[in-house]
Parts: sequence; structure tokens; C-alpha cells
Amino acid sequence: MALSARDLLTSMLEDLLEAELKRFRLKLCEVQQLESASCSIPRGHLEKADAMDIAGLMLNYCGEGPALALAAQVLSLINKKDLAANLERGARGLTVPVKSVKEQEINCQVLYKAAIKQKFEKLKDYNSLPGDWVYLEERYIDLLIIKKHWSASEKEEALLSYGQTHLEILNKFHEGGSACAQPKTFLDTERGRAPLVVILQGAAGIGKTYTVRKMMLDWALDRLYQDRFDYVFHLNLKELGCEKKLVSLCDLMLANWQGLRPFLDQILSQPQRLLFLLDGFDELKSLLSEEEELQKVCMNSKYPAVVIVSLILKRQLVPGSCLLITTRPTALDRLESLIQADCYLEVLGFLEEERQAFFYNYFQDDRRALEAYQAIKCNNTISTMCFVPLVCWIVCTVLKQQMKKACRLEDIHTTTQIFLNFSQILLQYHHYYSLKNTTQASTRALFENLGSLALHGILSQKVIFEKEDLEAHFLEGVEIPTIFLNTMLRQNLLVETLYSFGHVTLQEFFAAMFFFVTSEKTQKLNQLLEEGLKAESGHLLLTIRFLFGLSNPSSYRMLKQVVFFQQSSATVSSTISEEELLSWIQKAACSPRINDPHFHLELLYFLYELHQDSFVKRAMVLLDNLSFLMFPLKRSDCLVLAYCIQCCETIQNLNLYCCSLGVEEVRLLLPVLKKCLFLQLEVSDLPNTVLREICSSFSPKQSVTSIHLTGSISPKGKGQTIFKCSAKQQSEMCRLRIRFLPEEDTVAFCSWIIPNHCPQEVILQDTQLSNHGLSQICLALNANNCPVYNLRISGNQFTKSCIPDFSSFLVTNPYLEQLDLSGSQLQDEAVILLCSSLQAAEMGSLQYLGLEENGLTEACIPEILCLLTTTPSLSYLKLGFNKLGDKGAQRFWPVLSDPRCRLEKLGMEANGLTDACMDSLVTCLLHNQTLCNLYLNHNSLSMQSVPSLDVIWKECSMLHILRFYSGKNKKKIGSKP
Repeated sequence: MALSARDLLTSMLEDLLEAELKRFRLKLCEVQQLESASCSIPRGHLEKADAMDIAGLMLNYCGEGPALALAAQVLSLINKKDLAANLERGARGLTVPVKSVKEQEINCQVLYKAAIKQKFEKLKDYNSLPGDWVYLEERYIDLLIIKKHWSASEKEEALLSYGQTHLEILNKFHEGGSACAQPKTFLDTERGRAPLVVILQGAAGIGKTYTVRKMMLDWALDRLYQDRFDYVFHLNLKELGCEKKLVSLCDLMLANWQGLRPFLDQILSQPQRLLFLLDGFDELKSLLSEEEELQKVCMNSKYPAVVIVSLILKRQLVPGSCLLITTRPTALDRLESLIQADCYLEVLGFLEEERQAFFYNYFQDDRRALEAYQAIKCNNTISTMCFVPLVCWIVCTVLKQQMKKACRLEDIHTTTQIFLNFSQILLQYHHYYSLKNTTQASTRALFENLGSLALHGILSQKVIFEKEDLEAHFLEGVEIPTIFLNTMLRQNLLVETLYSFGHVTLQEFFAAMFFFVTSEKTQKLNQLLEEGLKAESGHLLLTIRFLFGLSNPSSYRMLKQVVFFQQSSATVSSTISEEELLSWIQKAACSPRINDPHFHLELLYFLYELHQDSFVKRAMVLLDNLSFLMFPLKRSDCLVLAYCIQCCETIQNLNLYCCSLGVEEVRLLLPVLKKCLFLQLEVSDLPNTVLREICSSFSPKQSVTSIHLTGSISPKGKGQTIFKCSAKQQSEMCRLRIRFLPEEDTVAFCSWIIPNHCPQEVILQDTQLSNHGLSQICLALNANNCPVYNLRISGNQFTKSCIPDFSSFLVTNPYLEQLDLSGSQLQDEAVILLCSSLQAAEMGSLQYLGLEENGLTEACIPEILCLLTTTPSLSYLKLGFNKLGDKGAQRFWPVLSDPRCRLEKLGMEANGLTDACMDSLVTCLLHNQTLCNLYLNHNSLSMQSVPSLDVIWKECSMLHILRFYSGKNKKKIGSKP
């Protein structure tokens, strides 16, 4: 079998002694500088590279042929001519394998690997100062990882064992051989099939993250999976869980190096050549549920980061790729509900040899490392816990500080607390309550002291504690659970250990728990609650939220099980009554902060955490004016809001304008919208099906007062589609307004709005309606007997054939007061038919008729005059922006002197009128007793018409507004006082 270029080059370089390999690296750097070679490997990449690394770098940066020629040249220069000759002979007979990555992508892959190496070769310790880095290669030690699940008895045996016994249990797995795994074997073929989904589980601090970081680095250095995967991507799920920006899969893939962007399509076209390392599944707080399944997703679709992760896990994105997922065991059930794994691995930690190697790597000084390791071996408990890499790091860090202080390492008082804390985690998960030295009193004291410390920190906005703080709260010398308290060291100060809760949220939880485990709560509780009402005390709200949550009977029972043992009948005398909580809610509802939507929402969270329907019902009477105008609401917010409203019979007001509600948020709220006495809702870019659900969600007792739907005003149809509606629980008419929407959507929307809400005002602007669309809407209005008083349908494309259906609508709507068909290109024939229909229908209530922008000429004037003389209620006529001209005007003016015409407002803008028609207008208006407003803007009138207009203005006593403006003159006669 012919060797590949990589095999040949690696083999030749491995024949070099260590000193010769060093000379090869140095000479290679010199040759690259002297020669104008087509490749240039960064010196930093070569600095500590071994034979395999050098071969990979040369092939990646130079290509196979140039790499082999360059290697032969350098071998000759360091007097290894025999190897150079062998390399040249081997190169001539080389069989070039078929590449999985196209030639044009090779450089991209090389640069991506360089970026990955740069990012993952260094990391910060937990207590690192700015600029302090450690190299992963110098810190990483292989872990014991098994391919089988522990049985309950095996787990119990290991967790209860110490020292040498514990090591012997772990060694059983190591000696088993086939049950063990390392990163290079994680994806090995078993039973004829390579796994596509691998789950790597392990406890906190056990080394899962270190393992995936090392996998990334090894792949970038061509030590791992170089033949199986073209690209490997690392997703930090803890960071993504906190990411607020919307991202796509492509964004996540580009996070480490933007240079991949031009090649993403090609990369994603071969998902089987991709590996995703999803680190920290247990850190994700929420995922896409089955109810939230997205029907259409693509690589560039932007969603919250957790949604993208969910889609990857559910194999809706890059389904053919390989996944390796790390998680704590506590989240394994949740993970298994999302994805079926092909292989399960578990990290058990360090064996004894690896623990010792960690110490040597950490100290970088054999004498000190040995001294430190021997010191901890003398303590059975500490040495046992060092199977966890995080504990090894804590021990080494503290011992290093002890060495700086010149203390005896056997006397490790500064580290005792740290190890007792960590061992408390293990004991709490496994048989904590069976320990002989654990009593109800001591457990209660521990939680009370932790709670006292936490409350002290919350009230003083302090999250880092010193030894004096612990002593003040009676925690020094007791076993502090490190699942609650973490430790850190202050740099540049000798042997000073600092303390913090694992997260400020945990601190807030313990601060709230304090009031349930202490008998002296009154003063501090009052202080917390009073301070919580102040605007500057937002940091106290989550603690108060936990107060409500712990007051829930079910939560309180769980609390007693934790603090007083599961079988205990002990009671806690200092519980917080519902009346105390309700009294505080009342104060909050009357405080100035209630106008802050964030605070108002937080109060609802308090009620949700309590989750007592009867209490929530009482409290919501005080909080039922819910205004979240321009306040974005998340899905969790809507869940809370829906629950609180559901507990009420009705609420006074709910304002959800501009709240950035999506499909899921809206559907959470739909069941409770009917409980609102007054509702205002605005959403954007939701599917028609969801809008239909909204319009169908109201109760018969509610009147939907307005429904507005506005589409994009862009010619290309891009932009938001905004839906607004309001409703009241009292009888009131409905107004329907649709703008800038295609005909199909407009008709569909009307087809289910009209039957449900019987609008009395219908405004359809720029909806591109055709005759057929108008016919459907008219039929819907007739079929549902809608008493429409205002109908405005403008900006459409109608012809005279639409008039019969429209006439049928007019006959059934004698109460129509306003009709506007402007901008619809009706033309003369259609308007003649329309006027005839209006006369025939005897529209005794018609007050307004808009016919602007319809291409009208003098031909339609007679029918309009008939309508005016037979419809005395018609007081406002708009004929602007047509083609009436002087002939049309002179035919129209006489009706103004007819007492049967009761027009008060007349619009004749932009009709091509000239000075020739002004005299007749003057004559007719001198006999008019009703016209108040006359608009003549944008006609072809010159200054010669000014005298006529002056006469009109002075002699017509009823005329209050006269507009006369055109591009040729600036004369403007305005309003009378």
C-alpha cells in the first residue's frame, strides 16, 4: 500500500533525533526567509512543534509537492542527505489520495485551523489576572473516560470510598481496557457503524470542557480526526444561553474565524465532514419545545441562540453532521428527550498517575510538585477528592500560595475549607443525610448561616466575601457546600482566600431561604421589603421573588425536606404569611415604581413563583392596569402574564403595543385576551393564521373596537406588516383598516374579520383590489348585515363592472354616511353608474363622497349634479385630481346656486381649471348659502383670477376657507377668523 505524503514526511522527520529536529525547525525558518517560497509557516507555530506537527504545517501551508521538496532541501542543509534522498525517492512514487476538500479551500482550512489553535492553545485560570494565560498543552492531563454506564451499586461504592480504595475502584475500569476511551476513540466504528451523536457526561469540574478544548486544539494541529472531518466547531452553550442577540447557524460557525464566510455553502454541502462540539448542555436554561417546532429553517435564519442549538440537537440543522455533547448527569434526561445518542461516555476523573502529572504540570518545578503532592497524600479526604481536576487546581493554587508564605504544607488550614466544601457536594448527592455527624440542628444552622451571609451580601451589594464575613455569620470552620460557595485566591496577597456563591442568583436564593430557617426574621424582612420598593434597589427584586416562590406550599415542603430531612416532621415557625405578602403587593401597587413596566412585570413574576391561584386573584385586583407599551416581552414574560390574568375574572387594562411579540408569545396570551376590559395589542410580521387566531380569541362580551393591518409601503414589498387591535367589554362599533396589503391577503383578512366582528367602519387603502376582490368584500358585508357607516376603498383598480355588486351593498346599507372611492381609476362610466345607484338607494344619510383620482371628465358631471340635488345630506364632495377642466367646472358651478344642493365642502384641486371658469363660479357662489370650504389648489389659475376670488371671499358670507395655490403663483387666500 503506497504511503501518503503526510505519512512519508512524518516518517522522515521522526527519524531525526531531538537535536536534529530542532535544527530542522530553525533551518526551515531561515529558508522561508531567504527564499521567495510560495508558503510561509508562522515561526510561532513551529516553535514547539514535533515531527507530526511540522509535517502537518508544511502540508497545509505549502501543499504536498512543495512541502516534500522543501523538506528535502532543509534535510540536505542540516547534513541529513541520506534522508533527503530517501524522501525524494519516496515522493516520486507517491500516490496522491483523493482529497475531500477542494484545492481552493485548502488555504481557508489552514487559516481556520491557525485561528482555532490561537484561540484554544491558551486559557485563563479561575483566578487569572488580566494578561495571565496558561497553555492547555502544559495543563491538560488525560482523564479516565468510560464507555459504559455505572450501575447503582458501582456508583455507590465509588462515592463512599476514600483514598486507596477509591483509586482501586477507578483502576478496575482502566484495567478493563475495552471500557475506556480517549478523544481519538470517541468516534470509532462499533458494530459496523461510526457514531454520529456522542454524549460525554460528568460532574461539575470533572474536565468535560478541558476535554473538548483539547479536542479542538488537537484537530487544529492535525493530531485528531484530520482525515474524517474537514471542519470542527466548538459551541459554548453557557455563553450561548446568555446570548441576547438573534443569531443564525452561520453566525455560530463564523464565531472563531470570519474568513470562513465565502466557503460556508461548500462547507455545509458536506455535513458528514463536520463535527460540532456542544459544550455544557446543562447550562442551557430553555430550549425549543415540541410546541415551538419551526417548520422552515435555513442556515441563515436568525433566532435566539438557544433555538439554533435546539435545532442542531433535533437534527433540523446540519442533520448529517457529527455531534459531541457534554453535560452534567442531572441534565441527561432532558438531553435524551431531544436527541438519541449513538454512544455514551462518562468522565470519571484522574487516576493517581494523572493526579501526580497534574501537579508537575501546574508547578513546572519537579521539587515543588513532589512536595505538594506528598503533602496532600497525607490527607485521605483531600487526596480522594483530587480525582476531580477542579479540586486538583484548587489544591495546587492554595499550596502554591502557602509556599510563597513559607508555611508548612502539611498544615493546610487555608485549604481545608475548600475541600470540605467540595466534599459536601458529593455527600449531598449521595447519602448526605445518613452521615452520623449530620443532625437537623446542624443542617438548619448551616442553611441559616449561609442565608445570613447571602442576605448580608445582597443588602450591601456584595458578592465576594472575606474570612471575616464568614466568621461574622458563623460559617468559619463548618463544612460549607461548594455547590453554593466557591473559593478564589486574591493575587499578590499571601494566603488570602475569598469566597463567593456560585452565582449571584444562588446568593439571592439563599438570602430568601434565610427567612424560612431563622426565628429572627422580622427586622431584616421588613428592611428587604421596604428597600425593594425603591427605584435604586432593583438588585433586591430577585430575592423578593424567591420569597414568594418559597412561600408556595409545595416549594415549602421541598425546603423542609432539604433542611430538615425528608422523613422529618419538624416545622419552621418563621414562615411568611400570605397576608404579609399581599400587604407588600399593595404597597408596591401604590408606589411610584408601579409605572415602570419592568417593576410591574417583576411583581407578576412574584405571583407566578408563588403559583397560588386564590392569592394571585386577590393580588391582581391591585395590579390589573397592565401597560407594557414599547416594552419587549419574552416568552417567559408572556407565560407569567398569561398565568396571572388567567387567575382573574377580568382585568382592567392590558396594553401590548410595540412589545415585540412573536408567534409563541401571542399564542401564550390568546386564552386570556377575552378577560381584558380594555385591550390594546400590536404585533409585527406574524403569519395570517396567527392573526386569525387573535381575531377569533375574543369573548362575545367584548367589542373589538379597532383592527388595523398595515403592510409594507416599499415597492418591493419589503418591510414590516403591522397588526393592531383594541377591544372593550362594552358595546362599541368596530373599525377595520387595511393598508398596503396585496389583494389576496386583504380579501382573506376581511373574510374572517367581517363575520366575527361586523365592522361599521371599513377603510381599505392601497390594497390593489380588483373588481373581483371588491365584490367578495361587498358580499361578505351584505351576508353579515354589517351596518357600515364609513366605507373608504382607495388606491385600487376598479372598472364599471364592479358597480352592480357595489350597488347591492348600497341597497342594504341605507345608513352609509361616508363613501370614498378615490384613487381607484373608476372613469366616467363607472361614476355615472355609481351616482345612479346612490340615487336609487336613497342614501338619506350620505354626508361625504370622495371621488378623487378617478380620471373623471365633464361627461360624468350631469349624474353628479343629480345626486347632489336629490341627496341633501351630502355635504362634502371631493372631485380633486381629475380631468374636469373648464367645461366640467362650468357645468358643475350652477348646482352651487341650487337650494337643493347643501354642499359645505368642495374639493376641486388639480382639475386643469383656468381663469376662464372663474366668472361663472363667482356668479353661482353669490347665491350660495351653505358652502364653507372651497379647495382650488394646483389648477392652472393665474393672478387674473385673484379679483374674482377676492369677490368670492368678501361677498360669500358662509365661506370660511378658500385655498388657491399653484406652482405658477403663490397667492393663497386662507381662513377667516
